[in-house]
Amino acid sequence: MPKAAKLVAMAFALALILGSAAARAASPLIGTVLMVGQIEWFQTIEMGMRAAAVKYGAQLAVANAEGDLGKEAQGVDDLVARGVKALIMTPLSRTASVPALQRASAAGVKLIFYNTRIDSPLLTTYVGVDNRELGTMMGTYVDKYVTTKLGGKAKIALLTVPDFPESRARRDGFVAELKKVPGIQIVAEQRGELPDASANTLETILQAHPDVQLVWSAVEGGLVGSITARRSLGLSNLKLFGTDMSLQVARALLDPTSGVLAVATQDPYAIGYKTMQLAIAAVDGKKVGGTYAIPLQLFTADHPEAVRAYLKKFHSLETHQTGQ
Repeated sequence: MPKAAKLVAMAFALALILGSAAARAASPLIGTVLMVGQIEWFQTIEMGMRAAAVKYGAQLAVANAEGDLGKEAQGVDDLVARGVKALIMTPLSRTASVPALQRASAAGVKLIFYNTRIDSPLLTTYVGVDNRELGTMMGTYVDKYVTTKLGGKAKIALLTVPDFPESRARRDGFVAELKKVPGIQIVAEQRGELPDASANTLETILQAHPDVQLVWSAVEGGLVGSITARRSLGLSNLKLFGTDMSLQVARALLDPTSGVLAVATQDPYAIGYKTMQLAIAAVDGKKVGGTYAIPLQLFTADHPEAVRAYLKKFHSLETHQTGQ
């Protein structure tokens, strides 16, 4: 090839490289509206999103619905106004969350869902777990505990979240397993989602049913509330089981005075990371539709090494994110 032709080819290749780099330097803004940003489980999801955003060249804008549909809709609209190219969502309602998301979609925003769903054709890409299996995992552990430690008989109270099909599936899987041990009696079931409200609810249950030996919480906030209520009432023999891991829950598993024996969980960091990957891919024009399953895990007080590994991982991620 003549020297002049080589120079032209090199210049053309360099222009392509620089053009591509310039396009990617304008990193896409991805938005998310956290269902309840104060809960550590959602904070860990946000950490996963931020890590993936750094790795794949994007920015993250966060809004907090605080469990309120009005704030969720306002958060969606605000993020669209800021120019987000994609929204990562765990909707508060299968129906009431739809109008705001329709507005976002009409504005050209890509939608990625996790944890909860909507009744709408807008839901094409979803990241989550089999929630019934998650409940079954915990129920199997409780069955074994009651059979081996309590002679096959126990009274249990449940803190559940009936609003969402996903959490109902979790509860149904747990209860179906308990039925395999005839000596297990469910004496109370009340709503338990946020820590403070769950603590108050459980205290009321335990005052009415002082013979309750076990408590299962369907979500992390309910378990944190259970720990508080147990400590407040001084019930050292009450044993706690829960769903969804967090830094606070991990510490409780390592603390013999907390009463927490086991936690079945979906990996919130992995969920956040995967949703961000998909959001960026969607913005880049790639096909991402489908359901993406996140593996389940079981952490128990009698296997502290796994809990310590979780804590170490969490702290390393936390340090990475804060730059400390």
